[in-house]
Amino acid sequence: MLVPSPVTPLTKRLSATGTVIADATITVIARDGFDRVSVRTVAAQSQLAPGTVQYHARTRQDLLTNAFIRSVQRQDKRIRALPRAGSPLEAMHQSLSELLPTGGARREDAALWVAYGAVASTRPWLAELYWSALVLFRTRLETALASAHDAGRLVPGMTPSAAARLVTALVNGLTIDYLNAPETEQQEIARELHRGLALILR
Repeated sequence: MLVPSPVTPLTKRLSATGTVIADATITVIARDGFDRVSVRTVAAQSQLAPGTVQYHARTRQDLLTNAFIRSVQRQDKRIRALPRAGSPLEAMHQSLSELLPTGGARREDAALWVAYGAVASTRPWLAELYWSALVLFRTRLETALASAHDAGRLVPGMTPSAAARLVTALVNGLTIDYLNAPETEQQEIARELHRGLALILR
C-alpha cells in the first residue's frame, strides 16, 4: 500500500550504488539498531569503500533518509509484483502481508519502520518524512477502501476514512507485537491480520 506519490520525497531516485548503500543501511538498522549507522558500518555491510559511501551519502542524515525512502520503495515494489487477488478482503490481506515482519526483507523493512517511528519524535527532519509516508499509506488505504465501500464490502456504518485508520493501527500493532517473535509465530501474524481485516471488510 505504500505507493510513492509524484509530490513526495519518497519518489527520490537512487543510483545503483546508492541503492546498494541504502539496502546496507537498512540491514544495519534492522540488525544492530538506528544508532549504529555510520559511514564505516554501512561501508562494511555494503562491501564498498568508505569514500564511496560518503560520496553517495554525504552525511549520516543522508544515509538515514535514503534508507527510509528505499524501504518504502522496496515495499511498494513487492506489492506491485503480487498477482491480483479476488475479493477486497483477500487483496488487502495479500498486500498488507508484505509490510509485516515475516522474515527476510519484510522483517528488515518492518524493523526500520518501528525504529524510525521511535526516533522521529526527537528528529524533526525525520518526523516530516515519516509522517509523509504514514499519510501516503492512509491515503492509499482510503482509496482502496472507498472502492470496497462502493461495492458494499465494508461493514455497515464504517466509512473509508475510519477503516483506513483502523487498518493502519492493525498493521502497526501487529508489526510491533511480532517483530521479535519466534519464526514459529510467523504464520500466526498472517492469520491475525486476516481476522482483523475481516472485522472491517466482508
